[in-house]
Amino acid sequence: MHRIAIFSDNSELVKSWSHALVSHFDIFTAFSVRDLQDVSVVVIDSLKVDKEADLRSIFSSSSAQFLIAGKDWPENKQINALVHGAAGYCGESEPPKLLLQAVTSVLKGDIWIQRHLVPLVIGTLIKMKPGSINSVDSSKSIESIALLASLSSRENDVANMIRDGKSNKIIAASLDISERTVKAHLTSVFKKLNVSDRLHLAIYIKEYS
Repeated sequence: MHRIAIFSDNSELVKSWSHALVSHFDIFTAFSVRDLQDVSVVVIDSLKVDKEADLRSIFSSSSAQFLIAGKDWPENKQINALVHGAAGYCGESEPPKLLLQAVTSVLKGDIWIQRHLVPLVIGTLIKMKPGSINSVDSSKSIESIALLASLSSRENDVANMIRDGKSNKIIAASLDISERTVKAHLTSVFKKLNVSDRLHLAIYIKEYS
């Protein structure tokens, strides 16, 4: 069973989040960064994040994935946290079912953030990456472009819509296919390009297409 840490000074939030997750995971309350070892996911209060000037020091303090939970946390802070290593953001007052869904998604290697923010996160990451398309090794660039060329026409359509932050539901409606078919195409694309999730796929497409 995955071990999940709840990291907040707000006892009511800790109680609420623990109640939402306890049936599915091994839950405990963390009181300091030292408590964040040997856990799969840390659900961290956005107020904790706000207190730390160096975000990387928080997200590198543990091998866990960090899911931030907050109240009306500004979108620019959500984007900044994602590009510095957080796995997602969820509103603290969301229904318990949604928090459970967020943690489950993060455990699968996905990010949890509003779809319309995905292109902004990608754009920021591209600017930050030292190995962007302008300076990347030419052989790596050629190899990556060749892998993109191996995608089928429909896989390419799906990948480009992922780059634009579209959901599976929107992609399915736009291409007149089922969501199951979208997932099948995505699985194939992930395998062909050797990427782990939608965000990394979007970055790949943006750099090499």
